[in-house]
Amino acid sequence: MICLPDKTNQYNLLKTSCSIKDKLGIAITIRAYRVGDFQRLMDMYDKFEPKRIAMGLPHSDKKLRDNWIDCIVKSFFNTIAIHQNKIIGHAAVDIFRNKSFPEYMIFLDQDFRNRGIGTSQTMIIKKICEEFGCKQIWVAITCHSILGIKVFKKSGFKFTGTIGPEREMVLKLKPKSKK
Repeated sequence: MICLPDKTNQYNLLKTSCSIKDKLGIAITIRAYRVGDFQRLMDMYDKFEPKRIAMGLPHSDKKLRDNWIDCIVKSFFNTIAIHQNKIIGHAAVDIFRNKSFPEYMIFLDQDFRNRGIGTSQTMIIKKICEEFGCKQIWVAITCHSILGIKVFKKSGFKFTGTIGPEREMVLKLKPKSKK
């Protein structure tokens, strides 16, 4: 993966922010990732379990994991979910390198799954991609990721391609602009 300079500020995406209540009524802030969040994001992934849950990600090897995180935050548009100043979720979409059909990924702390946070982050990313002029977004997912599949189906993603242990899901969008 080739890492590019962070273009988030160039496209004025740093204003992305909202507060939600999860299924337990707990306040969660979802906002654009900022450079100062890097260490807390690495901390989230260091504690993340199970490692290698999605196509071998996040890496179990710390050095590989840190390099992967560094590359994602520099190359993709990223949002984070925060509870009590702790990053508990990370979503990223590759709108800077592939605007028409960008890749999407999301990871949530194991203690915050199945609480509506992933769906909220996904809907925010969907809206950003539509505003950015994307036609569709795609995600790679393993068949055993039942919660992930649930989030993506709820958000409108549909399976595509052949059936196997790893699948691709696509969400068709209604682009609003051509930035």
